Amino acid sequence: MNASPPPSSFELPGHAPERIRRFHEIWLEKADGKLPDASLFDVTELSADFPLLARICVEGPDQELHWRDLADHQKWPFGPPVKDRPVVEAVPPRSVKRVIAAFQETLESGIPDYFETTSWFHGGHSLSLARLVAPLAAGSGRELIALWEVMEPPTSV
Repeated sequence: MNASPPPSSFELPGHAPERIRRFHEIWLEKADGKLPDASLFDVTELSADFPLLARICVEGPDQELHWRDLADHQKWPFGPPVKDRPVVEAVPPRSVKRVIAAFQETLESGIPDYFETTSWFHGGHSLSLARLVAPLAAGSGRELIALWEVMEPPTSV
């Protein structure tokens, strides 16, 4: 039987934004070789330094992803997430399958996921976004904590 790699084996790419790197370091410190407990991540407190931060939980018989806690940020680059509502309601339709699959994979594997996109339209402008989603231990299951970072808009050719 093959054991899955420890969560601490995940490494961000060298070009990942500094804020995402700092958050990943916090997650690793709290993980201490295993999944960190969800209670160690106060989204309200952390949102002072990480304004696009959210905790995501699994709810209901269909095991649907819901927004549990959200940073009090008025301008999400997608949107906007609503506490206790399904995650799919805030994800652009063309990205739903990819985003939900990545979140589910992170829940199942216990390994963080990093993703960048440059095709997200917001207010008529294309944005470059980076996202880190990491698993958390929560009671008898798992939750996710996700951080988005708006990077410089892509340059026009």
